[in-house]
Order: sequence, then structure tokens, then C-alpha cells
Amino acid sequence: MTFLEKSISCAANVTLCLSALHASLQLFKDHRAPAVGFFLIALSSALSLIPVPGPVYLSVQNDLEWAGETLAPVLATFGFLWLSEDHSTAHLLLIGSSLLPAFADWLSQDGLVLMSRCVALSSLSCALTVCVFAGNVPGLVGGVALCLPQLLAPRVRAKHTIFIGSQNATGGLQRSLIQGSMALGCWVTEKALCKYLSDLKGWD
Repeated sequence: MTFLEKSISCAANVTLCLSALHASLQLFKDHRAPAVGFFLIALSSALSLIPVPGPVYLSVQNDLEWAGETLAPVLATFGFLWLSEDHSTAHLLLIGSSLLPAFADWLSQDGLVLMSRCVALSSLSCALTVCVFAGNVPGLVGGVALCLPQLLAPRVRAKHTIFIGSQNATGGLQRSLIQGSMALGCWVTEKALCKYLSDLKGWD
């Protein structure tokens, strides 16, 4: 990578880390599940900023990034579903999505990519449904921004040595754009969840 590419990548990681950490701290009191998801993103972005060589560290970093991109949208959607009092769908989405990390080691690369996209689509469809009926425009934007990475360029876990496409396909500028999308998603989703809770309290 050139100096410019490294600078862009570093700036994208810092932005994502700060955005996710801020969202996690703001949501922790009233929205524990989304807060955990955003903390995963913040943690993986922070680790990306530490230049520690070695396959073990890179494996842990890659797994955390994969977990954050896969589970954070689900946990955010869980928050919307819980506020809408659709608890059964919220539990079903959470349990079904948590099976993916549990069985990821037994899936092929193509299978993992396919299941990651299925999880992202399920999460996005639930979030859009709730936000459309609630008239929550920030929630619509945040849901799309958070799920975009898994739909367009999903990562795979470290045991799969080849990412979808090629290493360059998910690196460099494209990777920075994906991180920018997730940073936007974290910020907007935090606003959307707070707005939704505020609206519900106002209706009461």
C-alpha cells in the first residue's frame, strides 16, 4: 500500500472506531444489544490501528472484524424489534444469527459468504419493516449503511485464507468506503434508536 492508501485506511479506521464507540456508550443504558454490537465494531477497528505482525494477531483481528460486521446489524435490528414489542421476531433473529458464528468453521468459504448475506438481508428487512411503519427515516438509512458491507463485499473468517474475490477487491479504497458506510450506520442508527424510544415515550 502507498502512503496515501495507508493514510486513508488509518483515517477510516479511526472514524469507524470513534463513531462505533460513541454509539455504544450512548446506547448502553437503554439499548444493551445494539451497544454490544457497536462495541465489537469499535474494538475490531481499534485493533486494526495497532501494527502487530504475526498470524495469530491477524487471525484474531480478522475474526473480530467479521463478527462486528455480521452481528452488529443484527443486534441493532434487535433493538428496533424490541422497542416495537415484536419480541418473538427479535429472539428468532438473534438466535438464528448467533448460529452462524457457532457453525462458521464447518462451512465452506462460499457457504459462509452466502449465509452472511442471508443474515444481513434478514436483519435489513426486519429493520426496514419496523422503521417504515414507525416513520423512522434515520433507522432506514442506518440499517442500509450497516448491512451494506455484508451484502456487497462480505468478509470471511481467518480460517478461510481467501476472501471473496481477491485480496485487493476488499482492500484499499473499497475497504475504506465500506468502513465509512459502517461509521455512518453507527452514528445514524444511534440517533434512530434514541428517536424511536423518545417517540414511544411521547405516545405514552
